[in-house]
Amino acid sequence: MKRASLLLFALALSGCSPAPVKTTTPGDPAANDPPPVFAPVSGTGDANDVALFLSGKPVQHGAALAQMQMTANYKSYSDDMRYRWRYYASRRTYKQSMWSDANLAPTIGSPNTLLYPFGGPDLLHAIGMFPHTSTYVLLGLEPAGTLPMLEGQDPGAVFGALSQLSRSVDTQLKVGYFITKDMRSDLANGPLQGVTPILLSTIGLMNGTVQNIQAISAGGNSGVQIDFRLPGAGSKRVIYVAGDLSNRGFSGGYRSWLSSYGGSVAYFKAASYLMHDDGFSGIRNFVLSNSRAVVQDDSGIPFRFYNGWETKLFGSYDTPIELFAKHAQSDLKAAYAAAGPVPQVPFGSGYQVRGSNANLQLFKR
Repeated sequence: MKRASLLLFALALSGCSPAPVKTTTPGDPAANDPPPVFAPVSGTGDANDVALFLSGKPVQHGAALAQMQMTANYKSYSDDMRYRWRYYASRRTYKQSMWSDANLAPTIGSPNTLLYPFGGPDLLHAIGMFPHTSTYVLLGLEPAGTLPMLEGQDPGAVFGALSQLSRSVDTQLKVGYFITKDMRSDLANGPLQGVTPILLSTIGLMNGTVQNIQAISAGGNSGVQIDFRLPGAGSKRVIYVAGDLSNRGFSGGYRSWLSSYGGSVAYFKAASYLMHDDGFSGIRNFVLSNSRAVVQDDSGIPFRFYNGWETKLFGSYDTPIELFAKHAQSDLKAAYAAAGPVPQVPFGSGYQVRGSNANLQLFKR
């Protein structure tokens, strides 16, 4: 997200995101989320313990990690993460998965692989929208980073890094997208670097279990691969690659590496309307040529490029928020008008943080 993301953040929190109601509904993940109990443990923590630590949950191994968890600083961090998960993120992703099963699965089934360009480390909503997918390929500009080694770190440095991580994920958990500028600066230095800590905290928040983590090279671009399990959903894999998706960067080895995921389903959300610019025609044409289906909001590939695709419209579309007004699509607006009443979107998506204003489109080859 670009320089104007701070304005979007202010917009989202000032008038577009009401305070959550502290109630639970049948099936709501918040209903089965008891308060954590922190206690001493022994041994050395592994990748799964780091994920638990970053998500505010008790570690199973790692004496030094457990000792930090029993401090006031850590308990405050844990309370903040738990609150945002219970009353914002888990409810949004629950609605997404229910909506997806009813509206996407009958048309595209359960894709084995999801391609999510411009999504950065947004594993949370990739799983929310495609809960039955086994491999999530996330593409962004932010450095991948590595598994943070926290047990040998000064606790003061760790608590400072946790505060930075909390800021980085705040808007993602509350309204559904990252402020890239803040995320990049918050995770540039200290014990938690790159987006790997965000991916691990997401898995921890979703009660997942990290099984393996390794650095990868994707056509010369650095990345990270994490294998994990989610309760009731089996084994999954997330691959994050840090690379430039403009025509200048999306070529050669990067494009060749991504070709191995041809035939997947692509997803665009809060994509800054970059593919409305011919400077991003390479990734736009790649998705159109190599994907069997695309799910997006209006910030993705312009509607005019889907001529000949089977189309399903959801929500409502009038015009982008003022910041992106120049990317209004008259043909998309006409398509919504011609379609008459269409299924609504019960959750915010992208820059439209209220479900009543959100739009999504499903395009199938």
